[in-house]
Amino acid sequence: MQLSTVSMAEAMKAAVSEVFEAMAFMEAMEGQPENAPTADEPVFYTRLPIYKPSQALVGLVVPQSLALELAGAMMMRDFNMDDDEFEVMDVLSEVANTLAGSLLTNVMPDGESFELGLPECRVISDCITGKEWENSEEYLFEINGTGFYATWESA
Repeated sequence: MQLSTVSMAEAMKAAVSEVFEAMAFMEAMEGQPENAPTADEPVFYTRLPIYKPSQALVGLVVPQSLALELAGAMMMRDFNMDDDEFEVMDVLSEVANTLAGSLLTNVMPDGESFELGLPECRVISDCITGKEWENSEEYLFEINGTGFYATWESA
C-alpha cells in the first residue's frame, strides 16, 4: 500500500494543528528555530510504531515545561514532575496515538486501514545529548513560544 503523494511536512502540520487544538485547546504553529528545544531542559520523548500500511515511527519531543502545561490543559488540573511524571507520560502517549491516526488519515487513500502499536514515553535529560530520533525527520512546532518536535521515521 502506497501512502498518498501529499507532502509529509504538510500532513504533519495539519495533524499537529488538529490534534493539539482538539485535545488541549492549544494552537500549535510552525516553530521558529530560536524556540526549538535546547539542552537547558529535560524532554519527554514519546514514540509510537506504525505497522500497517508500512512500518514507521511517529514521535513527539516535548520539553518538560510544555508537557506539564499540555497535561494540565487536557486533564484540567495542575501537574508537577515530582508527583505526576507517569500521568504526563500517559497524556503524551495518547497525544502521540491520536497524532499518528490523524497523520495517517491525511496521507492514506480513503477507506484504507492502518495498524498502530503501543506508544512508549520516557524522560530524556535533554534533546541534544540524549537524542534518540536521529534517523527521523524532525518537524518543529511551537505553542506559546515553546518549541517541540513531531518526528517521522519510515522503514
